[in-house]
Amino acid sequence: MTTIPSLSPEAVLWPGPDRQAVRRVGLWVLIGVVSMLFLLFGAAYVMRMAVSDWRPLPVVPWQLWCSTELLLAASIAWQLASRAASRGKPAQARLAGALACGASVLFLGAQLWAWHAMSGLGLTVAANPANSFFYLITGLHGMHVLGGLFAAVLAGRPLLRGGGALRTSGAIELCARYWHFLLLLWLAMFAMLFLVTPAVVQAICGSP
Repeated sequence: MTTIPSLSPEAVLWPGPDRQAVRRVGLWVLIGVVSMLFLLFGAAYVMRMAVSDWRPLPVVPWQLWCSTELLLAASIAWQLASRAASRGKPAQARLAGALACGASVLFLGAQLWAWHAMSGLGLTVAANPANSFFYLITGLHGMHVLGGLFAAVLAGRPLLRGGGALRTSGAIELCARYWHFLLLLWLAMFAMLFLVTPAVVQAICGSP
């Protein structure tokens, strides 16, 4: 009599042989889509400079430097969490993951603080097209950080419940990659918003 092997619930829901490889592909697709989105906003930002009512942002709020440091700290912490998880060290992975999430939450708080500071200086959304782009682009980036935090909490639940680090090492690895991407994206945004001016664009592209 032939017996039918029983399948685990995970095998039924996801019969593929390598779920981590599929997750990696999914992450790269997400990174590609988000990159194209911000690239389009960047192109619109540069083209909008040609209009006469454009006034570059006059100051860089010091809170944004704090934001940069916090996002860098989160990226490093996720890398440490990924390394600890891959080596089967759950306590270290939990600590590094908690630090990464905490730094990311503080990053969002620093962003709101920067918005409040700029609004206090009269640099509101409607005051100038450059201001509008600043709030739009930084807000969109913050939404992706917030979404990453939500996904990280879901992915790390087994580790938070005392599960083995190796079980969640793949998910933590993807979190680390995503935060590295968010850091690079933030640095590119920062440079575009405060270093790219109409004079720079004219020097590169030539006079219209």
